[in-house]
Amino acid sequence: MQTVFTVLIVVQFLVVALPDLVDIPGWTYGRQVQSALGRNRVLIGTLTNSLFAGLAAAFALCDWGRPTPAFVLNYWIVYCALTLTGAITAWWIPYFRGTNERTKQLYSKMYAGTHHVLPPRGDNPRPNLLHLYLRGSRITRSSGLGSETCTGS
Repeated sequence: MQTVFTVLIVVQFLVVALPDLVDIPGWTYGRQVQSALGRNRVLIGTLTNSLFAGLAAAFALCDWGRPTPAFVLNYWIVYCALTLTGAITAWWIPYFRGTNERTKQLYSKMYAGTHHVLPPRGDNPRPNLLHLYLRGSRITRSSGLGSETCTGS
């Protein structure tokens, strides 16, 4: 389980660090995000998010194959809880309950042309395929973290 968690947390770091900076047709358009938010804001956000995700990944790599120290497990728990909360507030609440017009327009600009598989719910923003992957990996990673926390390995 530790290997699965380590792989997922490293992939999470890469997915946090790269999408708003690159264009991968159908998945992410960094230029659109930068145009909507401003390049400096995107860079600052990417650096900030990458710092926390990078630290989580570094802990996973450094402790791979060894017992995980309690402070590392605590960091992972807090990190996973905060990213899960962020996902719920950024995507699932707007998708199911709706959001204000400004946020709808912003999401529309940033994620136009990306693949969407969830059915539309009125004009609410929909998570694209990349964000669904992120949510799925967070759930998988969090369950692996729960398993590692319970077993103490």
